[in-house]
Amino acid sequence: MKILSSKGMVHLYEFINSLILHFFIMMIIPLVKIIIPKNQYPLKSELIFSFFIVVSLILTITYPVEISDTTSFDLKFIPVFIAFFYINNKTGIFTVCLLILLRVHDVHSFLVLLINYSIIVVLLLAIKRYYVNGSLYTKLMIGLLFYVPISITRMVTFISNHQYVNIQNLAIFSFMSIIALTVIIYLIELDEMQREMRRKLQSADKMNAISQLAASVAHEIRNPMTTVKGFMQLMQKDQNLTESQMQYIKISLKELERTNQIIGDFLSLSKPTYILNEKIHLDPLIDEVTNFMKSYAHFSNVSLDYQSAPNLYIDGNPNELKQVLINLIKNAIESMENGGQVEVTVLQEEDIAIISIKDNGIGIPEKQLKELGQPYYSTKSRGTGLGLMIAFDIIKRMEGTYQITSKENTGTTISLHFPVST
Repeated sequence: MKILSSKGMVHLYEFINSLILHFFIMMIIPLVKIIIPKNQYPLKSELIFSFFIVVSLILTITYPVEISDTTSFDLKFIPVFIAFFYINNKTGIFTVCLLILLRVHDVHSFLVLLINYSIIVVLLLAIKRYYVNGSLYTKLMIGLLFYVPISITRMVTFISNHQYVNIQNLAIFSFMSIIALTVIIYLIELDEMQREMRRKLQSADKMNAISQLAASVAHEIRNPMTTVKGFMQLMQKDQNLTESQMQYIKISLKELERTNQIIGDFLSLSKPTYILNEKIHLDPLIDEVTNFMKSYAHFSNVSLDYQSAPNLYIDGNPNELKQVLINLIKNAIESMENGGQVEVTVLQEEDIAIISIKDNGIGIPEKQLKELGQPYYSTKSRGTGLGLMIAFDIIKRMEGTYQITSKENTGTTISLHFPVST
């Protein structure tokens, strides 16, 4: 793409046209991200998105914006930035390797590029955790943090080489680069927020359906159940029953109790309690819960250990937090049919209190992790999924978040994150 004038300077009009072309090449990235469906086929969507990021990288390198007859720049940093922060590290490293191959001319240039881009990769990996967990403003600032120094370095290089006539074009190019990255981040984040909003609306619809179902049938079901349970308890006192008949009655009463517990879970969802928050001292509360659950763990041949927490306080409902911890510890114990170990730990990272529950049970397949907490979904053959759904709802009401990591035949770790009380 030659756009040089007779004086060796790039004609401003053609220069602007080239900039606009590159801007729209970069707009392929958010456009594809918004268009492709993500929920049904996440791997396929990721591959499509990666493909178009590579296409935009190749186009911007192949047809660079020429600042002067000896200098040209492109927008290669943007595809690399998006690949690292919006796909995964492997895709990001692949784009960097492709970038080096497209730019290399000889062994010396290869070594220089390898060192330079290795530094960039390390910086991107180091800051990724802050970017992913940051707000939209934080993400825009991180984008500027990377791009503004690049622009300043180029400007200083031009001035030191006395290329004053080309500084105008460089300034326009730098400004357009920053605008392009800002627009891409904003559009992608806007799409993510809309997707999250749709997910929450769908979840709210499910919760509303469960609430209506619970309110309409729970009372009608419990009345006949109470009658059946009463007569069975009377039958159990009959001295003329055989051993097998006694066993049948015992099983029936146990199943009635289980049914009653499921109805109670439904009612908990239909009428969630919103009690005024108070300051919770984590150490005595978790110590109380683990001591309470140790008999159940011992019965299942599971060792339950708790590492004393630092002097940490959070705001919330202590009874509801106990309910969450009991539910999660119970699930961890039940995941180990042949015995094992459950570890409960508490630590503080900056202004966040983290409660971790780790087991060495059967683990959860990756495909099932996203379904946890959904109504009627459970990893247990006799479960309803309501226990985890209630637990996750309580965590959200306490302004907390949760993270689940699991590996089959190795174990599962659930981490609860709550703001530290001030």
